[in-house]
Amino acid sequence: MAKPRVSTTGTSTPYYTPPATSNTGAGKQAQSTPVPGQAVPPTTTPAGPKFVSRVWQQARRTLKGQFIALASGCLLLAILLALVISLSFNRAATDLNTIANGSIPSVDAAQSLAQYIDDIDAKAADYIATAPLTQIEACSVVTASGSKNVGPRRVHDCDQLNIDAEIILANQQLFNAAHNVTYPGERTAVERITAGMEEYIGHLTVMQHEFDQASNTANAQDSHLRNAYQAYLAASSVLHTRIQRQPSIVEDRSTLPACHIGIDQHLAQPNTWVNGGIADNIDCLSDINYTHLQGTTSTGGGYNDVISFLNTALIGAILLSIIFVGWLLISTWRMAAVTHRVINVGLSLSLLVGLIFSLMIIGTLLNFTGLPGTHTASQDGAYRQLVKDDYDSVYYAAKLKRYGTDANADESRWLIALTFNDTTTASGADHWAADWGTNIQQVQQLIANAQNNQTWNEEIQPLSDIHSGWNKYITLDRQIRAAANNGSDPQHINNAEVISTGPSNAAFGTFSDAVTALSKANYDHYNITLSSTQNTLNIYTSLSAILYPLIGLCAAWGIYTRLNEF
Repeated sequence: MAKPRVSTTGTSTPYYTPPATSNTGAGKQAQSTPVPGQAVPPTTTPAGPKFVSRVWQQARRTLKGQFIALASGCLLLAILLALVISLSFNRAATDLNTIANGSIPSVDAAQSLAQYIDDIDAKAADYIATAPLTQIEACSVVTASGSKNVGPRRVHDCDQLNIDAEIILANQQLFNAAHNVTYPGERTAVERITAGMEEYIGHLTVMQHEFDQASNTANAQDSHLRNAYQAYLAASSVLHTRIQRQPSIVEDRSTLPACHIGIDQHLAQPNTWVNGGIADNIDCLSDINYTHLQGTTSTGGGYNDVISFLNTALIGAILLSIIFVGWLLISTWRMAAVTHRVINVGLSLSLLVGLIFSLMIIGTLLNFTGLPGTHTASQDGAYRQLVKDDYDSVYYAAKLKRYGTDANADESRWLIALTFNDTTTASGADHWAADWGTNIQQVQQLIANAQNNQTWNEEIQPLSDIHSGWNKYITLDRQIRAAANNGSDPQHINNAEVISTGPSNAAFGTFSDAVTALSKANYDHYNITLSSTQNTLNIYTSLSAILYPLIGLCAAWGIYTRLNEF
């Protein structure tokens, strides 16, 4: 017989021996009898899914368990909504920052750079061709904020001031582009433009030096004057045809994108645009950023990408809001039915605030994406208004000014080619006459598009001034060509230059200023919408992260205050 166990109190406690169980049934296993002297093994607690299942079954069987489940659901759904909504707004803010600070500044820099370099080229042609003109006229010099009157000057001297001023402005835009490199291909384009600008300015320096050496600047046969013209043609070749300096490309050639370049916007492969002229690389720099702005690349962050994301976020917000508000409604009804209190302060407040705030979130997302199938200023979403309404108008205004400037430069290039009797070469008068016609057609098409895309009242007057300024310019251009082609007049080139550098440039200035006003009208609306959208995103990102958890806590508190009753 086993010895009794001695307790700590001094009394003995015999082990319990359960009665023996007979095992007479066939096929049954014999139940083991505990061996005296061995402790009975403790019962183990079910782990994993079985344990969770037992807890949930117990919660369903008791009111207290049901209330805990309802409170837990409120908290979990609130936290889920806070994460999803705040992260969605944060992603939308990141994409907006990419649009506003990654793509658009580089597009602006490229378009401004193209305008400056075309005007420099026109002034360089006038610099040589207008040397015989001795009359003094009012001179305006281009600045970053417009034109500045510097008093009366000879046309030749005024051209010199503008060349120097616009070289500085072009370098400033190139600096801006170089310090905003974001996408593949940009660094290469900037490097090629930089190399090309150095070559171009070098040729202009030679042109000015040769011009200064000419004994008779009115004689097109003067050797130094002809050398000056050749230096100008070399500069023009760097601008339009090929940068002679070999590229020192930092980026892997295989990563460079194809670009839409030229007035016809044909697609050029990397080997083509990298080895092209300054104009090709400026076109590519602009196209790379504009393509990313529209969101048509695999890197994301553009308009199409953010709209697609916001549509998904809107659907997710609607579904999660329905589930969350529905859970709060069920919790409120269940508590009222069990406690016989119609109003539970915590749950009622959570239901009201949760419903209102969820509707605000959905409304805000809808305000970003816009109503499906509508494309009016009042119904477009904030992102569409920013990119498609406002900035696209700015972009096409810049292209309008650029092609207009190029057409005006073609006029000067045509006249200097006639001065040196250069009609058949690749940079001769016939070439520039044809190029002028192409640019004129493009400008007229862009004017028609700008008129059709008029959105704001502030655009009405600039559009009217564009029409009147351009029509006057075209009328004067016909006079220029008639005068230049009047072979019976020995001063026919000089007479054409007088019109070109006088009333024609004044009319073109009116047109250019009107385009600038049109661009400003749209840029002002763009900046207003951008600032409003950024503020809304910041506010709702913070509110979503804070308010939804508070709603969940308030609902849980409303349920918790009734737990002690059960």
